[in-house]
Amino acid sequence: MKTDKINPNSGKYREALQEGFVGTYFGLSVEAPTVSSNACTLVANAINSPTYTGAAAVTATLPAAEAGSVVVFNFKDDPRGGTAVLTFNCAGSDVWETGCVMPTTSSNLITYDASVADETNLVFTPTNDSVNIYSHGSTIDFICEEDGKWYVNAGKWNPDAAVTNGAATGTMLFAS
Repeated sequence: MKTDKINPNSGKYREALQEGFVGTYFGLSVEAPTVSSNACTLVANAINSPTYTGAAAVTATLPAAEAGSVVVFNFKDDPRGGTAVLTFNCAGSDVWETGCVMPTTSSNLITYDASVADETNLVFTPTNDSVNIYSHGSTIDFICEEDGKWYVNAGKWNPDAAVTNGAATGTMLFAS
């Protein structure tokens, strides 16, 4: 619960939430990591905009999770060009913070997926149409407050224009 994370006496206090690091891109550089052999390495303390259209799978590996690091992934392209997955992969022995929540879909409705202990991948599977829940301009924020762990958040959520009640596709799911 967020109120626990902004209360310094709760034992679950998260400095980044209190100081406004989540959701602000002030001071970050802008990068365009090259995708080679269906993979790229994201840059710390930057907004990363590698090419991903859904036509070919891409594995985007995060840098080592070091406290104070922020990584933003920007969907610069609309991923409706196919159904090839985009996998965000933690580096080395890094993991997602337990309890991160990401919007996804199920039966054409928007729902959520939460991370559990020791998960290291976040996988987006688009659909080859104009009703993906993540589209150009959407961002995924990765914030490290504790070495070895990434907190994940849908920064700016920009679905395709055709997403409506009963017509939402594409999944974003945590995995090991």
